[in-house]
Amino acid sequence: MDFLLLLPHRVRLVLEVDGQQHYSANGKANPELYAQMVSEDRQLKLSGYEVYRFGGHELDQNAGPRVVAGFFRELFGRYGIPLPPTQHHG
Repeated sequence: MDFLLLLPHRVRLVLEVDGQQHYSANGKANPELYAQMVSEDRQLKLSGYEVYRFGGHELDQNAGPRVVAGFFRELFGRYGIPLPPTQHHG
């Protein structure tokens, strides 16, 4: 588990950032590692957690801030959590 968010009304969210180490070994796809990852994902969901996964490539320096901001905008909107005001630097 990379990040755990505790939201109002006992909502528990897990954020996972999946780099190659989650599904490959020595640069090759590894079915055992992948199976372990999805098994852990299922267990979290069965234990009452919502799980959101990001591919490591999604969060590179160019796209990362936009992807993360968009995700939290949607997530907070879904749960009625107000977003902090944006700061404009001039």
